[in-house]
Amino acid sequence: MEGNELDLSARVMDAEGLALVEHSGRVLAFNTHACAHFGIPAPATVEHGRLPGCEWLRSDGTPLPPDEAPLARALAGEQVDAAVWTVLRPDGTRLRLQATAAPVKGGEGQVAAALLRTYAVESRPTVLDTSRLLAEAGALLGASVDAEAQLGPLLKLLVPALGDGALLVLRSPGKDVSVVASLHVDAGRDVLLRELLERYPPDPTLPGGLSHVFVTGAVARLCVMSEEHVTTIARDVEHARLMREVGPHGCLSVPVGARGNVLGALMLLRSNVLHAFDAEEERFLAELAHRTALYLENARLLREAREAVRQRDEFLGIASHELKTPLTPLSLKVQLLQKQVTVLAREGKPVPTERVSETLDVVQRQVRRLSRLVDNLLDVSRISAGRLRLEVEELDLASVAAEILYRFSPAAQQQGTELELHAPVPVVGRWDRLRLEQVVTNLLSNALKYGAGHPVALAVEAHGTTARLTVTDHGIGIAPEDLARIFERFERAVSDRHYGGLGLGLYITRQIVEAFGGTVQAQSEPGQGSTFILELPRGDIPEEWLTAHAAPGPSSESGPD
Repeated sequence: MEGNELDLSARVMDAEGLALVEHSGRVLAFNTHACAHFGIPAPATVEHGRLPGCEWLRSDGTPLPPDEAPLARALAGEQVDAAVWTVLRPDGTRLRLQATAAPVKGGEGQVAAALLRTYAVESRPTVLDTSRLLAEAGALLGASVDAEAQLGPLLKLLVPALGDGALLVLRSPGKDVSVVASLHVDAGRDVLLRELLERYPPDPTLPGGLSHVFVTGAVARLCVMSEEHVTTIARDVEHARLMREVGPHGCLSVPVGARGNVLGALMLLRSNVLHAFDAEEERFLAELAHRTALYLENARLLREAREAVRQRDEFLGIASHELKTPLTPLSLKVQLLQKQVTVLAREGKPVPTERVSETLDVVQRQVRRLSRLVDNLLDVSRISAGRLRLEVEELDLASVAAEILYRFSPAAQQQGTELELHAPVPVVGRWDRLRLEQVVTNLLSNALKYGAGHPVALAVEAHGTTARLTVTDHGIGIAPEDLARIFERFERAVSDRHYGGLGLGLYITRQIVEAFGGTVQAQSEPGQGSTFILELPRGDIPEEWLTAHAAPGPSSESGPD
């Protein structure tokens, strides 16, 4: 709180508190305004001039010694002129009071009593200059597109002009709530507030106004965070201790929303609970919150645009490299064959069938590789446009897995990889054959690529109305921080210098699986290999099929759960 002198922006409220106390400590008068100022009922007696449960505080927040309090000084015979102190009341709230105290002399000239007069002080402008504050906020937000850099300074417009503290709480896309900026006029309580918020982030499901803001997008008020409120929302003893040290505040929370989305809440704290937040302050805070939301949205859109450009440039570089890789040997082989045919024809010799066949095998492999790359690009285009169509028919996932495994056997033998399949019973469902084969192919080729020559195992199981396929390798593995992003477009967990590809296989796999109504996830540890788990709803399959072909239970030979 501010110091012991009334500043120019402060004004005294009209209600005057009066207390008349005999030298013996008996209270002769204590009006209703004094009760409101000190937060206590009219006491019968006081001890050493100290009101029960109340403390006078210095400007730095430390308590005044009992003999320096205005009433005690007046009982000692001293005239206390008008000055401003802060009073810490029994409920923990603080209030700035302008106080005067005068000794009342008896018939023999001795101090018989003391008269204490108090006024509540508002430390805010008498007229809220909303135009100026909004102009300053606009200049601040328009100075940079770096959202995080401007949120802290934004709160300085509110503290101490409108309140003792301010918070900006945002909700991430994952629905986590975090405090991105906070400020308090009291440096000590500012540190405590930051510690409190870091250790105990706001929980929007708990009472106190924040949940109301996020759920309804409406303004919420908390008159005072009392001891009862602390007890209700404290998660443990340490949480309650920090809240008590920060001290009770009234709170006005307005939604930070733009384009129909509630991004978070702007919260204004005020320890002077006699001064409630008025309608003008609410309108101003709501307008500031709306402008902040637009700023955050624009900053987000700019980040996404920059990221899209970065991904596009990276993709073009990877795509050009990947498309050029099969084209180079394809072109060389065709040129070599053309040259040999020309020479042999000129000499009148026949063209060796073996040489032509070998060259055509190379050409065919490279054409297939080019075709897969182009198909992947077309699939991404279809997915982005929402044109991924499925032709559903009744299929056996175990048979599809066995067929794909057979196709990969020659390539696996060349690199010394042993392929295993565990599919004891048919697992029938209604899926698109081409897309289902594409999914299994992507997962298996991914395992062979990163399996480093170690065994690769496939398992197919039925769990009621769900089919599960697992692909396990024992290769290089995936770092924990990469597991969440490997299913995104153009993402990979390793350098493209060592492993080719467009980084689209797992993205397309996830999109197809989700179109089936299923899920795909990865479990991995670096150096320990990876397991991809695919779960698909089996669709409208007759009950007798599910009963007759269901696995008796998880097998020890099955892929990991």
